[in-house]
Amino acid sequence: MPMRKFLIGLLVLVLLAYSTSWLHERTVSSSGWISDAKLSLWTFDANASDLSCIAEHWKPVGFYSFRNWSDIFIELSYSPKAMRNTGCDDFLITGRFDLYLRPMNDSIAIRRVLFVAENVSNVSVDPIFPKQVGVMYFKTPDGNFEVTEAHVPGLEIWQAIRAEALKPTWGEPLDLTPLIPLDIRKGEEIATIEARMRFRVEVEYLVRTGFFKSEKRKLEIEIPAVYRLYGLENCSYECEP
Repeated sequence: MPMRKFLIGLLVLVLLAYSTSWLHERTVSSSGWISDAKLSLWTFDANASDLSCIAEHWKPVGFYSFRNWSDIFIELSYSPKAMRNTGCDDFLITGRFDLYLRPMNDSIAIRRVLFVAENVSNVSVDPIFPKQVGVMYFKTPDGNFEVTEAHVPGLEIWQAIRAEALKPTWGEPLDLTPLIPLDIRKGEEIATIEARMRFRVEVEYLVRTGFFKSEKRKLEIEIPAVYRLYGLENCSYECEP
């Protein structure tokens, strides 16, 4: 009888310790503030007559980066490159958009990150989601986040990706590197094309406010971008300028 009471007491202690640890890791969360920022226009200029139409002969057209220090350190960078077809009326632009997110301390946990590439005018977006073994899904190398396509109203599914934490990620960073393939076509006899994009990053995260409690917060960053292709009237049919 005493042994039975001892085992029951031990089981209760184990269950209590487990539930305490589980609740400490996951917390009971309440709604917090939403912060948003719109960056200055990112402008990428390219002389069409200087672009090549030989396969994989890309020419860099600019570089931008952005850093933000708050609950989460955020670093964004983007360096597209361009090429054209022989008729100089179809232009391909591609480039990695690097996102690095790191909580400022172990009391902050990234829950979900959404990245959107939205075409505003004169440009179409090809799939930005990377394929791995033909499947539009993968986990980050450490296995803490799953990355999938994301449904955003008004956009094609391939224009957005989402990374979501598979478990509590207190203090753990996240890297995302979507590739942005764009197609710009010359629709009429003009000397300059202005193609406009809007990139959007949304970060949802938790900030611990107690042993069992946390606050949900959200950070939204919008980045307008324009790609200016000029010199179309001087663009020859020769593939290498």
